[in-house]
Amino acid sequence: MRWMPAAAVPVVIAAVVLAAPLQAAAPVKLPAKTAEQLVALVAGNDVNALSGTLEQTVALGLPQLPDVGSGKSQAPSSSGGTGTSITDLVGLLTAPHTARIYLDGSANERVQILDTLAERDVVRHGNTVWTYDSATNSATMLTLAAGEVPYATAPHMVHPGAAGTDTTPKATPVPSAGANPLTPAQLTPAQLAAKFLANLDPSTEVSVGPNTRVAGRSAYDLVLAPRTTATLVGKVSIAVDAATGLPLKVTVQARGSDAAAFQVAFSQITLAAPPASTFNFSPPAGAVITRQTLPATGPVAKGEMKKLPGILPAPGTTPAAPAPPKLTTTGTGWSAIVEAPAGTVPSNLATSPQLAELLQSVPGGHALETTLFTALITPDGRLYAGAVPLAALQAAAAGK
Repeated sequence: MRWMPAAAVPVVIAAVVLAAPLQAAAPVKLPAKTAEQLVALVAGNDVNALSGTLEQTVALGLPQLPDVGSGKSQAPSSSGGTGTSITDLVGLLTAPHTARIYLDGSANERVQILDTLAERDVVRHGNTVWTYDSATNSATMLTLAAGEVPYATAPHMVHPGAAGTDTTPKATPVPSAGANPLTPAQLTPAQLAAKFLANLDPSTEVSVGPNTRVAGRSAYDLVLAPRTTATLVGKVSIAVDAATGLPLKVTVQARGSDAAAFQVAFSQITLAAPPASTFNFSPPAGAVITRQTLPATGPVAKGEMKKLPGILPAPGTTPAAPAPPKLTTTGTGWSAIVEAPAGTVPSNLATSPQLAELLQSVPGGHALETTLFTALITPDGRLYAGAVPLAALQAAAAGK
C-alpha cells in the first residue's frame, strides 16, 4: 500500500465532497415522452403494493406554531359532533410531516404519522380498521361491512385511475382516535397528482421538465402551469416514476418564486408487498378503546366521493355523512373562487386561539393569506376561498 502525502489529504477530501453533489445531479437518461404520454402513464399506473416514507414540507408564508398537543380544540362538524382538531389543521398548513405508508392491495393498509413526541396510526386489515394516537393512548376499532373502503384510508390509494375519472371504491367515514390522524397522510403524491390531473382544462399549459430522481428512482417531470396571471400558483411539478407511472413527488410553487411552497415526496420507497405482520395491530396496555361497527352504505356514485365530509366524527359518536353546504363557484380554472353560504363557518372559529396568529382582520371579515391560496370568512359565516389574492375574494364577497 502506498501512503498518501499529508498535504494531499485535504485536496482528496475536497474532491470527494465536491464530486458527490455533481454525481447526484448527473442527468437522468430516459426515453423521451410527451406530456400527453406522461398523463397516460400516470393514469395507467397499477401499483397496489408498496412501503415507503413520505416527507411533506410547507412554506406558505405562515408562522409555525408550537405544538399544543393532539386532539385539542376540536372543530365542530356539520353533524354537531367534533372531529379534526384545529391544531391538526393548523399543523398541516405550517409544519412539516413525516409518514410511513404500507400498502398491499385495497384491504391491507397502514399509515404512521410520525409526530415530534408521538405517533398516530391507522391500520386496515380486511374489514377491521384500527386508529391509534399515542399522545392520548386512545384507539378506535372499526368493523366494516364487506366490501367497504374507509374514507380515511381511501384518499391515499396509489392508483386513483385515469385523469378525469372517478374509480374510487365505495367509502365509509372512519372515526378518529382523538384527532384525525390522517390529515397529512391523505396528501400523497398519487392523490395530489390525481386531483390536479382530473381538473386539466385549456387554462393549464402542460409540458415536460428535466428528468429527475426521487427516492433513488428515475422519474419524468410533468409540469402544469396556469396560463392566467390571476392565480397565486406558479406551477405544479409531478415526478412520475419512469417504470410504473406512480407519482413519487408533487411540488407546488407560488407565482414569482422558484422555491417549493408545498411539497410531498417519497424519500424512500419499496415497490413490494410488506410483510403480512405489518397489518396486525394490538393497542398498547392501558389504551382507551372504542369499538364500532359500520353498516353497509352501498357504492359511492361517480363524483360523490368529493361530497363526503372532510371532518371525521369523534370517538363514540355515530359516523354520519350529512349533506355538505351548497358551494357556488365563480370563475373557472386556477382563478376560480368557491363560496360556501352563510353559517358554514362556526362563529367561534375565527376567534380560536389556534387560528389567532394565522387569521387577520380585514375589510369584510377575517382572512387567511398564504403564498398559494387565500380564504375569507365573513361575519355571517360565509367562506370564500381560492388560489387568488385577497382582493379577488373581497370583490366576490362585496358583490353578494
